Amino acid sequence: MNRQYSPLDVCKHVMSLDESMRFVGRIKDKKVIAFARHPAKKPLLDTELGNLAHYVASVKAEMEEMFDGPLGKTNWMITAKEKVKLITLFLDDGLLIFSIDVHGDHDQIIKKIQSLNMPL
Repeated sequence: MNRQYSPLDVCKHVMSLDESMRFVGRIKDKKVIAFARHPAKKPLLDTELGNLAHYVASVKAEMEEMFDGPLGKTNWMITAKEKVKLITLFLDDGLLIFSIDVHGDHDQIIKKIQSLNMPL
C-alpha cells in the first residue's frame, strides 16, 4: 500500500535530514503550498521578504527553463550568501526550496533528498 504524503509531511521530513537545515518549502504554480522551519533557528527574513524570496526562486526557475533545450533540464541551483545557502530543487510539478546554514554540505543534503523513498 502506498502511503500518501502531504506537502507538509515532505517539508518536515526533509527538514529532519540534516541539522544545518533552516527552512524547507514546497512551491507549485509560484505559490508556497507548505513549509517547515527549524524551531531552534531564528528566521533571517521577515514575512514580507520571505514571501518575496519564494517568488524570486520561482522566477529564477522559470528563467532557467529557457535553457533546458540546449543545455538539458536543470536539476537544482544554489545561491550562496554570507549567512545562508539558498537551494532550489526542480521537481516535475514545482520546486522544493530550502535554506541551510552557510557551513552546511549542500551536495550531501541534495543527494539525501533525491534518494528519498517518498514523492516530493
